[in-house]
Amino acid sequence: MVTGPEGLAERFQFINDNWTIYSGHWRAEFLIMILVAIGAVYFALQYKSIGWTIVAIGQFIILWTYPLMLGGYRNTPFELASMANQMAIITFNFGNLMFFTGLFLMYLKSEVLQPWLRKVALICSAILTILFFIIVIDVLEWKDVLMLAPLVNIMYLVNAFYGLKLDADPQFKVVTS
Repeated sequence: MVTGPEGLAERFQFINDNWTIYSGHWRAEFLIMILVAIGAVYFALQYKSIGWTIVAIGQFIILWTYPLMLGGYRNTPFELASMANQMAIITFNFGNLMFFTGLFLMYLKSEVLQPWLRKVALICSAILTILFFIIVIDVLEWKDVLMLAPLVNIMYLVNAFYGLKLDADPQFKVVTS
């Protein structure tokens, strides 16, 4: 298995040496996260849901991660890149704490998903809320619990399905006349 450089200075150099790949990936991810934020705002407004409101706030916090990485890593002195890195980590962790707290609250009251999938969503969002809380209070770091990252991907898939279900099922449509 190929691994990246160990030291922070070496990692920044590796990122700069492979900037086209990292920059392209982060820009695409930034766009996708903007779309998630737009969707969360839409659902928060349409359904008057505190869960979706908290999800939207979390997404807006997470969005700050991308300019910090895109502007803070490229050909930047080590000290400034380190500062941008710490700021990106903090915004990522706080944003995800809010995001997954909102999802948990939203799924707690939701009747959109089948019961088994709702339970999966509740369990995953609860685990991730607790995990990011522990990270935010500085007990652990994300790198210490990276093996739980697939839960994040599961939640994004469940949320995509949830959004499609809201859109497709007339029972959940909001009349806007």
